[in-house]
Amino acid sequence: MANPRFKLEQVERLTRGHRSGVNIGSRAVGHHLRPHERKQYERALRAGYLELTQRDRENLWHVWEKVCTAKDWHLLVLVKDTANGTATVYHSRSASVIRDATVVQRTELELGLAKQEIRNLAAKYNLG
Repeated sequence: MANPRFKLEQVERLTRGHRSGVNIGSRAVGHHLRPHERKQYERALRAGYLELTQRDRENLWHVWEKVCTAKDWHLLVLVKDTANGTATVYHSRSASVIRDATVVQRTELELGLAKQEIRNLAAKYNLG
């Protein structure tokens, strides 16, 4: 069941730099997405998980937390470290508790295995 507090359309407004209308954004926390970030965001909506590199801005992560809360999805994020050929998979049942390390499952794997793991999780929870 989706979060009744706010909807995906309101998160979408934040990504374009507009007010959400329901006070879910903060001026101190970036939510506006640049064109190349928008492509990553749209890909994440289709796949059910967010794929980042270590050089990406935090804005995508902030937006993805809001999306997962609005859609009542498990929060799945793949952070790639291409220099080492590894990746870290972040998985949490609730986007609102991702900052609490006791609730987040964090797994570091070889890049190919990490991509397969996150795809399996997205399929398991019917995301995307």
